[in-house]
Amino acid sequence: MECRKKIDESLKERHGIVHLLERLKKENISLDEMEEIGAKLQKSGRRALLPLVRRLWRERSGDLISRYAFMLDFFDDDVWIDQLIQIALRRNDLEEEGKAALLAALKGYGVDVNAPPFARLLAEAGGLLELTLPRLLEMGEEGEILFMDDFVYCPQEARLAIIREMAKISDQRVLSLLEILLWFDNPDVVRETVVTLGKIRNEGAVALLHAFQPYADESVKELVERSLRRLAFLGIHSLTPLTATPPLPFHSTYASPIDGAGYRSLWLSRRMGGSLSTLYLHLHEIAGIKATWGSSAITDKEYESQLAEICSEEGMVEITPDYTMLLIRDSLYRSRQNFTQLPPEFYVRRGILRGENITPAPYIPEFTEYDPKDLAVSSRRVAESSALFDDEYFAGWFMANARVYDFAEEWNELEKADNDNAQVEGVESILARFCRELIVPETERIRERLLLTADLMRQTGREKGVMEKTLAAAHSIGSAQAPDLFHPFLKRFAFESIDMAREALAEGYDLRQHPFGEDDDDWE
Repeated sequence: MECRKKIDESLKERHGIVHLLERLKKENISLDEMEEIGAKLQKSGRRALLPLVRRLWRERSGDLISRYAFMLDFFDDDVWIDQLIQIALRRNDLEEEGKAALLAALKGYGVDVNAPPFARLLAEAGGLLELTLPRLLEMGEEGEILFMDDFVYCPQEARLAIIREMAKISDQRVLSLLEILLWFDNPDVVRETVVTLGKIRNEGAVALLHAFQPYADESVKELVERSLRRLAFLGIHSLTPLTATPPLPFHSTYASPIDGAGYRSLWLSRRMGGSLSTLYLHLHEIAGIKATWGSSAITDKEYESQLAEICSEEGMVEITPDYTMLLIRDSLYRSRQNFTQLPPEFYVRRGILRGENITPAPYIPEFTEYDPKDLAVSSRRVAESSALFDDEYFAGWFMANARVYDFAEEWNELEKADNDNAQVEGVESILARFCRELIVPETERIRERLLLTADLMRQTGREKGVMEKTLAAAHSIGSAQAPDLFHPFLKRFAFESIDMAREALAEGYDLRQHPFGEDDDDWE
């Protein structure tokens, strides 16, 4: 039997890995670029992990050690965490910056660096924050976001310890982080921040405390006054006038209709410091604020381009600032009620909301001009409710999960049958089972989404007829007049969901192979 030589096709892959690792040395590399590199290295698995770890054994630059350690997060920590610990303990050739970078990485991956045997290294490194915070602050807004990304997910004791350490850092730019933390959604963090500001001998600390004082909870106001008295005793006074300039009105406020999974988006813009700032919020009806991004200084041309793109993709419509604040307050309330951590970037970008009342509070729209009982029994309006799926406000109304794709696949198989009667009966059976299994358990949430959609219609001046159809659908769900299995709106909801899944299958996409794309997963 002839033996065939096996050609080593991995050479190209190894060269690619080396090239990716070299890219990490690029000056001013962005977080997006690093995440792109990490995702590509992850595909190579252990073949990429070995050279990455070898570089951590050899590298002396604190910046590069931090970047290489960041890449480890793309691999299973069972494989590399012991190696990282050994590198930190056994590398005696590192200066303070390199030691601090390794300890910061270990801390970020859940290792207690204050306990032996790391305590000695921590002392030699002169404390992590003194070295790492100035480097983050040099990155400006991106550094603030990175700091908050770590801070948000720290244990509470670690959070308070970090704030206390900030008083020892001579870099006055640390005030920008303390200003963010004054608005953190945790009373203990806010109190510790107020106390720490009272220890910083800088007029900027006085200005921050004065600006925060009118908004502080009663339980915190005494601490604010105490910190101000302490700084005054030390001769520290603010040169900034205590009457802050009121913010300009919002440049624009937009919202997308709520979709079939309970998500919607908000887009705000405001002129701040002579340039446009923007804030994008991705909201969920139960979990509250799920994601945040934005820009602090963009041109009018960039703003118009972003707005056109987001309106095209998400069907955004313009709403009033007052209505926008109601939706934000409601989302903050949902986040707090469900113990959902707010996105780190929200804290950095909440300055665009300065001067607005964003106290968490539920928002439940009322329709006093309509009689819900009359709408629920209006056979004409209920029958017309299936046509709502032809309206742009319902473009995102479909379910997307593995079970929907099971029904779609069953429908596809049914169409292969020659018997037309069997096909009709089969389709009705699929729709009935879909409604029973996936829609009926969600009817209360569907009803609430319909009411929120009707509310947006009212806010944007939509015609009375389409509002009445929407309200009729909401109030008739679960009623005896229109049983859920045969309700025109719910039946169309089932059809649209299956049809969307069938289209995806025809294009070669099967969500069952991508479980993190399901409605109830955090796909952001």
